[in-house]
Amino acid sequence: MSSLTIPSSDEFLRVLYRTEIAVSGRSRFEDTPQDRIISILSLSIGLISFFYYFNDSMGMELASEITRIDRFVYSIGSSIFAALAIWVVCLSLLKLTIVRTTSAAILGIFSAFISAFLVEMALEILLLEMRWDIVWSNRVLLSIGPDLTLAMTSDLIPAENWRFWPFVVFSMILIGAFYGTTDIKWSRFIPGFAVVSIAMIAFSTNPEYANYDTEKLRIRLVIISILTLFSFILSRRYSIASEEYQVNRFKRILTILTVSNFFLVIFMLDPPESIQSIAASLSSIPFLGPLLEPLSEPGVPSTQWGGLFVNFIVATAGCVLGFGFGVLFAFGRQSNLPVVKWPTVAFIEIFRSGPLICWLYFALFMLGDVADPLFSDPEDFSNILRMMAIFSLFGGVYIAEVIRGGLQSVDSGQKEAAVALGLSPLQTKQYVELPNAIRTTLPSIVSVFIGLWKDTTLLYIIGVLDFLKIASTLSQTDFNFMGYYLEPLYFAAIVFWIPAFYISRISMRVERNLGLVKEGGAERA
Repeated sequence: MSSLTIPSSDEFLRVLYRTEIAVSGRSRFEDTPQDRIISILSLSIGLISFFYYFNDSMGMELASEITRIDRFVYSIGSSIFAALAIWVVCLSLLKLTIVRTTSAAILGIFSAFISAFLVEMALEILLLEMRWDIVWSNRVLLSIGPDLTLAMTSDLIPAENWRFWPFVVFSMILIGAFYGTTDIKWSRFIPGFAVVSIAMIAFSTNPEYANYDTEKLRIRLVIISILTLFSFILSRRYSIASEEYQVNRFKRILTILTVSNFFLVIFMLDPPESIQSIAASLSSIPFLGPLLEPLSEPGVPSTQWGGLFVNFIVATAGCVLGFGFGVLFAFGRQSNLPVVKWPTVAFIEIFRSGPLICWLYFALFMLGDVADPLFSDPEDFSNILRMMAIFSLFGGVYIAEVIRGGLQSVDSGQKEAAVALGLSPLQTKQYVELPNAIRTTLPSIVSVFIGLWKDTTLLYIIGVLDFLKIASTLSQTDFNFMGYYLEPLYFAAIVFWIPAFYISRISMRVERNLGLVKEGGAERA
């Protein structure tokens, strides 16, 4: 029977000493009884200053736009960083770290006060000065655009937003399953996932300024969160009980399902006529017919897509399809056949030499003529599909060069061993060269993915109703919010930053699992 382990005072002091050295440098009284007394005294002064600043901030009068939660969050955040700054100053002066390690102490004081100043300024702007009602009242508009929002809030237009939900449910289940195959601890994933889920549910279902049924949405999101957690538990148990090759096969299946999920949302929203006819012919089959029935009817044309969904779908196309193109271009450039190599080289060099915005204008005005034989009606080739095509090709040429560098670093001995084992050239590229190239170039590939996600903001320039386009014009859509144009733009900046940061964290975890962080990790991978 396990017992609760309570950290001793010595362990606490060791952690405190390491933290003090990190923020202020080494004490002049190190390894003396006075050092412990000064540490406790400095920490006490910091705690007293926290309660002083917190009490002073909570005495602020509430204005019409400032709620109790706004005041509490501002008081907590600003008081913590102000107290940290005072604590660092006390360490530098009382422990004389400014004498023993002058540069570290000065840098610590400077960083602490700059952090306190920036945090207080940011919280004051975000919580006390800005009016976020414009974001609360336009959550749906920012997410899916004006056409789908009108269908969602009007009884005269049939709502087709239910077509999003299979994609959302499937995506969250896959995320939970992917996390289950990693080495993340239960005690870390479950609390983190709970915090993120609660935050998303709170933001989406806040009844203030909501123009949709928040109660139904809350129930759906709670069910999806439970399914995600259940998927994580099943995946983790399977990964623990299975051999490594079985886990790797399971990961490959999840990857294939993830790519399929990208095409699922496109087919669900706007099924092609061929898909509609196939689904209609199978509608009489028991159990399968009702599932395929949504695909037998026309959906939402891509001309009506908008908001954050457009940025997401275009960036995903650039990553998923671009990665596929990148692999083909990389091998094509290394081909010994001139009929394959030189057209590939020409395409990569031409496409890579032009800025993305120029290619977006090319897609807007000229790509329709190039793709005319593929579409019986030019209107079918909407601006969104053109942007997806350009982002896929643009991402593909950059990923091709990254992977080509990885292919050149593959040891020739591995290729010779593959030939000795009887593998064909295609099998050698698929099972030997490509995996090694991707492992060693993973950080660069992820950087391209993040760049494609951020580059979707260029859709705003060519008039596509993406997230940034809607956010920049939001203050002009309602007389109640005239002049409040900064709030939507700040919100857009936060929304674009979060996925980029999340992708970078995921990339670092994958690199650690492959042994690419420490020296010599490439050989181990």
